[in-house]
Amino acid sequence: MPSHQELTQAIAILEQLNPTLDDATIATLLTTLRQQVAHLEQPKVNLAGERRQVTVMFADISGFTAMSEKLDPEEVRNTINGCFELLGAAITRYGGYIDKFIGDEIMALFGAPVTHENDPERALRAALEMMGALTEFNTAQADRLPKPLALHFGINTGLAIAGGIGTTERQDYSVMGDTVNLAARLEDLSETGEILVGATTYRLTAPLFEFETLRPVRLKGKAQPVQVYRLLRAKAIIGGQIRGIEGLSSPLVGRQPEFEQLKKLLNQLKHGQGYTVSVTGDAGLGKSRLVAELRNLTTQEISNVRWAKGHALSYGENASYLMGRDMLRNFLNLPLTASPLEVAVCLQNELNDLLPNQAPSLYPYLAYLLEIPLDSEMSHQLKYLDGLVLQQRILQAMQSYLAAAAKQMPLMLVWDDLHWIDPSSLELLRALLPLVKQYALCHVLIYRPLPQNRLGPLRSQIEQVVEQVEVKLTLEPINLAESQQLVDNLLGAGCLPAATCQLITQKAEGNPFFIEEVIRSLIDQGRVIPKANGQGWEVAGQVEEITIPDTLQGVIMARIDSLDAESKRILQIASVLGRNFSYQVLAQIIAKKI
Repeated sequence: MPSHQELTQAIAILEQLNPTLDDATIATLLTTLRQQVAHLEQPKVNLAGERRQVTVMFADISGFTAMSEKLDPEEVRNTINGCFELLGAAITRYGGYIDKFIGDEIMALFGAPVTHENDPERALRAALEMMGALTEFNTAQADRLPKPLALHFGINTGLAIAGGIGTTERQDYSVMGDTVNLAARLEDLSETGEILVGATTYRLTAPLFEFETLRPVRLKGKAQPVQVYRLLRAKAIIGGQIRGIEGLSSPLVGRQPEFEQLKKLLNQLKHGQGYTVSVTGDAGLGKSRLVAELRNLTTQEISNVRWAKGHALSYGENASYLMGRDMLRNFLNLPLTASPLEVAVCLQNELNDLLPNQAPSLYPYLAYLLEIPLDSEMSHQLKYLDGLVLQQRILQAMQSYLAAAAKQMPLMLVWDDLHWIDPSSLELLRALLPLVKQYALCHVLIYRPLPQNRLGPLRSQIEQVVEQVEVKLTLEPINLAESQQLVDNLLGAGCLPAATCQLITQKAEGNPFFIEEVIRSLIDQGRVIPKANGQGWEVAGQVEEITIPDTLQGVIMARIDSLDAESKRILQIASVLGRNFSYQVLAQIIAKKI
């Protein structure tokens, strides 16, 4: 059976073949390949119970009753299954797990059996996409449906027990706990077309979505009124983590050697030397912040360098040119809210300015990359191209365009979260790498050293093609003194007792993002409060222990879930022994369990 990477690459190629094959053929091939990918991606469930932070979605479809009164039962069944297939695809696309179908209701989990660090965000994006998918379904089935079907949701995030539920003879994987109950209550409370979310889901996703705050409501089984939010829409933001604490900031801490090296390379770029920089390190160590500081420096100095940044998304690994498209849009300084006409005019003006003679031949391929609608003449130009030929023309167009731009001004292209890059964008990056040997162009590759990603072949190519102009920066955790300095920078020097500061730095283990999130959780809990005079912060009572914040649960569990089954089992056993333990004790326990 083909590998996951081979299947996703085949899908990317097929998505470009629509000029040469009819829609029905393309749809059939894509459906088959996507089913195979979904099979490979199907999470392997562990029926043994475990505590997990999950986002639970209940989606109820209204309108089936009216349909049952008008249509034949078999026709109703086929229609319902077609609807579920469409809605389920949106859930799967964002890494969700369909727990069960309950009549005309779907229960889905994000964070179990496999955790992603942004499961609440994924759940909300899936819900919005399901709303759009149902609208399309209603339009396609308008002649068969007595009235349009409608959706309403309840979504909640929190701790739950995940594992096998049932008898000794048959158990199904599911989750139990108050988190699930509240999600179900929110779904009952929601009206047609509403997506209601709980307080934790709101808090973890507020920077990415627009919400309406509703009045607290009393729900069955809850002693106190529950704060509820109505999801309205996603904000025009792409990529990146939800980082930082509003109102608090700190200069860059503990990265001076790396920063000085980047400054030196930037100066070489200004003098015409191209290169590639790899910035690697675990989540939260400040890779993106380091590069952002360099960009801030060039802005302050009004340096003659043109910057652009492309983000990869954790739920976009099977998309076509997702990261490359984001890079090109940012290179053109286009907001996500720009209309197709605005994008087309901007691209045309840019090409006319840089490559007036080649603009007519390059425009269709870059417009295709940006998903700009083409007129009939340009569409005809692409219609009969083989998929691989079309891809090659797109890559060549980007090479010509960036080479011309680099002759005009040094370029700094930042590829952020590269470990999630989609196959088409990876091919684009590979095609652009050799340009650094000829032009004043720098590729900054920001990624985590994850064991399972597509970067292995890319690393080999970098070493073969641009080895002599490559710089590798690997970020390690900051030391204890730097951690304490970061706490002081955020809250004010000496505002926390030494014991509290030590608790924070011990829990974070030199990870700047973890330090920020621990402080955020203490502020949210009211354990660290502003001083009465408004100057700095102070501890309200005694802080004896610090629990892992909700914002870090996903990051940590996602890392654990990426381990192989045996390593994960050993880690779970070790966690029971405590923070420090004897290797011999662990070895004996594991030997007995075997």
